[in-house]
Amino acid sequence: MDNLLIQIVEYITACRCEISRKALVAQTTADPSLGPKNQVRMAELACYMTMCGLENAHKYHVLKSAMTTTYKIGNNVTAAHFARAIIDLESTGIFAGMKPDPLVQIKTYYQSFTKKGTNAHQLAFNPTDFVQIKNLVPANFLCTGTLTCLQDNRSMATLKCPLCSSVYEKAAYLDKVCETCQLCKLG
Repeated sequence: MDNLLIQIVEYITACRCEISRKALVAQTTADPSLGPKNQVRMAELACYMTMCGLENAHKYHVLKSAMTTTYKIGNNVTAAHFARAIIDLESTGIFAGMKPDPLVQIKTYYQSFTKKGTNAHQLAFNPTDFVQIKNLVPANFLCTGTLTCLQDNRSMATLKCPLCSSVYEKAAYLDKVCETCQLCKLG
């Protein structure tokens, strides 16, 4: 697949995650009783965005958002993972010239999250998967229809868009139009 098409799919998937997350924020604002349920899903969507192959400057912003979101719900282990990922971006030079230097604060947060060492909620996101799949198209780990992790990504259990290669759970998306490119019928 052409590298530009892969990058487009990555950005579309990240944007769809952010749009879904913001819709949940608005829904929670309108009906505060949905808060606890929506907070976990908002955190999962923020986590999924970090797995998309974005440029480093954009990656910094989604990592910071995921760190903040997971911290706010009490998932310190997951927040520490994202703080560490931000610190690892130092070698790319994206922080050069930023005033004040964000790494000083991120390193402090990382130490604090690590000390606490607990997660208050179970997320459908495993930080160790990030290391294993960070160089893959998000379609390889995420159902791009439901924006949830694929439980079974074997070819017989999934559908793949013939144009953009986004992957969907087979049972739910057979004969539907691809949500990523909105051009091809699945199946």
